[in-house]
Amino acid sequence: MDKTIENFLRYVKIDTQSSEESTTIPSTMKQHDLARQLVSELEAMGAAEITYDKEHCYVYATIPASAGCEKAPVLGFISHMDTSPAVTDTNVNPRIVENYDGKDIVLNAAENIVMKVEDFPELLHYMGQDLIVTDGTTLLGADDKAGVAEIMTMAETLLMHPEKKHGKIRIGFTPDDRGADGVHGREHGAFGTGAGPVRRPHQRPRPGEPAGRLPRRTF
Repeated sequence: MDKTIENFLRYVKIDTQSSEESTTIPSTMKQHDLARQLVSELEAMGAAEITYDKEHCYVYATIPASAGCEKAPVLGFISHMDTSPAVTDTNVNPRIVENYDGKDIVLNAAENIVMKVEDFPELLHYMGQDLIVTDGTTLLGADDKAGVAEIMTMAETLLMHPEKKHGKIRIGFTPDDRGADGVHGREHGAFGTGAGPVRRPHQRPRPGEPAGRLPRRTF
């Protein structure tokens, strides 16, 4: 199985639903469950400068620059760990629809939950591809655990393959993009990209946008 998909399927099973009513950061303590998991994996893969803000639930780490690339601009990748307060994130049951045939997708036969092409015509853009869906009783959490999975796969790949040349890369995982004020309280100084670009892997294409879009933000 593709490493990014493997990571994603593992992360979506960790409940990180945020709360719009909370006034704390993070808005829900269960977001720490994913944060601790990421710290453990970053340590195992040999990432550097790992920081875990155990009070506010931020995780930072570094992929050191390749030899000869130390003077390259620092590039940052960020993603949020929480999922939407609108739909439950408890007991997510993902499955892969292989080689999608363009027809309605039965998410849950027992509950008669069907994803209909009539309601989601954009499904037809993905005929022949593999799709990851839920059983229809929860959200999937691709916003933004897909981004978390992509960043973690990138980090492991670069650390395992020193022949892939790159400058210093900073990665960060934040709480509460969907809840209280977590992402607005992000400590840019601690993140450490200075005025360099920060890229956030997009969890899904917006209407009219191709899959794989990589937004760029400069702080």
